[in-house]
Amino acid sequence: MRTTTLILLVAAMLAGCGGAAKPKPVPDVRGERLDVAEARLDARGLQWEEIGGGVFGVVVRSHWYVDDQIPRPGKKATTVRLVVERNCDDRDCD
Repeated sequence: MRTTTLILLVAAMLAGCGGAAKPKPVPDVRGERLDVAEARLDARGLQWEEIGGGVFGVVVRSHWYVDDQIPRPGKKATTVRLVVERNCDDRDCD
């Protein structure tokens, strides 16, 4: 009984260690290569996910560009959704 109580106590303490990620200001990564944008977000402690990528998905990250992002630059978030395009045409890309 004592061992079970100790295990439950340790499990409860460890469950609270992760905590929720704190929202941080989102940088403007529109127009950047996907690999560069992901590195910038990683450096700021932000998670990211890609939207798009075609039939086969994103294989070579440096061949894709961020066309748009959610949320917009300057907003606070924990995760940024990156809308990717294969080519950086005449939209927001530089």
